[in-house]
Amino acid sequence: MVAIVGAGPAGSFFAIHLLREAKRQGRLLDVVLVEKRSPSDPEGAGFQCRGCNYCAGIISPRLNQTLEENGLLVPPEVIQQQINYVWVHGQWKNLRLRVPEGERIYSVYRGSLPGRRGGTPTGFDGFLLGEAIREGARIVHGKVQTAAYNASGRPVLTVKGLLGENFEIQADFAAFATGINGYYGLDSRLDTLTGAIRNLNPKFVPSRSRRTLIFELDVGEEYLKRNLNNEMYFIEYGSRRLAIEHTALIPKGRYLTVAVIGGCVDRAVLPQDSKRIIEAFLALPQIDHILPGIGSAPLGCVCAPSMTVYAAGSPYGDRFAIIGDAVASRLNKDGLYSAYITAERLAHAVFDEGIDARSLKRGYAREIRRLANDNLFGRIVYAVSRTAFTMPLLSRVAYQAFATEYKVQSKGERPVSRMLWKIASGAADYGEVLRDMLSFPVLRSVLFGAGITLRNVALELLVGLKWGKFGRYPAVVPVERREAIKEEIAWQLGMDLGGVPGFERMYAIKIRGTDAEIMEQLAKYGQPDARFLKIRFIHATQTRGTPNQPGSVIQYRFPLLGLSAELVLNKRVRNETLLYDADNGLVDGGRLIFSISPTGDGNRRLAIYAAFDYKKGTHMASRLFWKTGQRLFPEFVHDVVWNHALCTIKEEVEQSHGKPEFGPVSAQDTLIQL
Repeated sequence: MVAIVGAGPAGSFFAIHLLREAKRQGRLLDVVLVEKRSPSDPEGAGFQCRGCNYCAGIISPRLNQTLEENGLLVPPEVIQQQINYVWVHGQWKNLRLRVPEGERIYSVYRGSLPGRRGGTPTGFDGFLLGEAIREGARIVHGKVQTAAYNASGRPVLTVKGLLGENFEIQADFAAFATGINGYYGLDSRLDTLTGAIRNLNPKFVPSRSRRTLIFELDVGEEYLKRNLNNEMYFIEYGSRRLAIEHTALIPKGRYLTVAVIGGCVDRAVLPQDSKRIIEAFLALPQIDHILPGIGSAPLGCVCAPSMTVYAAGSPYGDRFAIIGDAVASRLNKDGLYSAYITAERLAHAVFDEGIDARSLKRGYAREIRRLANDNLFGRIVYAVSRTAFTMPLLSRVAYQAFATEYKVQSKGERPVSRMLWKIASGAADYGEVLRDMLSFPVLRSVLFGAGITLRNVALELLVGLKWGKFGRYPAVVPVERREAIKEEIAWQLGMDLGGVPGFERMYAIKIRGTDAEIMEQLAKYGQPDARFLKIRFIHATQTRGTPNQPGSVIQYRFPLLGLSAELVLNKRVRNETLLYDADNGLVDGGRLIFSISPTGDGNRRLAIYAAFDYKKGTHMASRLFWKTGQRLFPEFVHDVVWNHALCTIKEEVEQSHGKPEFGPVSAQDTLIQL
């Protein structure tokens, strides 16, 4: 008989592997799962256990693939939110990573009730436990008090039942899958189970951990759809007063789960400091940009569970072993996948090698060392990542490397994007990520991004563009999306935009606002109170007509050169499109188009399409003149100027749009677990 202490993911995975392998070999195996929590429905199947599992609840692409390969298809009612995009938020800009085709990442609740919300959400742990029971495992509810060897060398567990009765379980093999938060809130030195394991192996040293702060906000489905539409965020910094290393924002239906690690949590005295940290976190400018007005959202629950950072020492012995994050876990991410790996490796070791200490050292300890060694690479990866995203200049370099790949390279040829996806999603070992970081394609992209950054900074200083305190957002259009957006603009205008001109650029940004609000900002084009397109040496002024109405004229003057050109608004389509045509003063015909279209989350996308042919001149002197002008005003100037303009328009619209209001939550609907 095999006794498994703990019916969480590691315990359930281990039971499933054992029972499937036993069936494959035609052997009968009795597997008992000992779970200290009571069933949420004592009269039902008993698969779901009461309580929360103190976890952010993300199923990574790698874990999802592993589950599918093992026939463990997560039912739809367990999945809280399908994630289509992962954002990495840096000091300079946000990077949006699309979940690659063929991969899935989604959020779940681990337990049955994190917070007193209506209904009883189906937890991921309950799903796995149900699969283990279907394979033939039995579940016994009770708390393990002691563990010791009997006269025949078999482990004996003393269990205190839910009704206070004591009973013993004699096993041929015992696996401890209690997790690092198995006895939440206790120092491991005072944990009776730790002492029980040391009875079996005095050399056992518990894994080292640090705390993470996890809290849940009730923000409503509409709010999450508008601000985090099937998206999750990773933020690598806090502020000078709030030391944060890593934050995850995870949507789950109408709730938002926030997981924070960093010095502010490590040094906190909990529960006293929890409210202060949460309020300071929600007041951070980067959080308000992502989730406007979130500071007034009702708080559902709070906990500060431990997270494994260093592997346990000697986590096995004759006829027993420890699995899951109580022994080792991937640094900062994907603890559920670590639970699967340790459970699978132990199951193979038990069948292929044996159950004595020497066999387990040979067949199981190797996986623990591999996880521990990979975390050493993980520390380097996160140190580099945090440095890159917390320092404004380096963050801008990272963004430029990322954005340049999207402009000029196809989907399969973006090394920086691939590397960032592996970090954000947990889709690869840290050793592989570190090799990617040091690879020639990534270093080449980063060096190229550094050159572009220095060039753009110099241009901004030259022309007087100031970013101020408002947000900086990506406006790059991926190469594979350009034709689709161009066709959409042509359809809005009911005209053919023609072939490829000498100069063609496209930019787009998502704005939380209405068509009318965006049009109101575009009406400031060329007006004295406009905050965008305020460029030194170039004056853009509306000289005739009514803003945003056909016949309106925007004049560009270059006083130093004594040159000027005009843009004439020749067509407006409702609150969707503005078409400006350029005269032949500085270019040989051209267009500037503003296009507003709805997005799937109830927001709007503002796209800018600029296209013209360069003037060539008719004789040598004029050709030299126009060629010199082209060199003095290169194409990248448009990228810098319009990117700044789009970010400014977005900020102006969203500030005027107002903050959402959240309804109050009564005392019985809020549960603080600390």
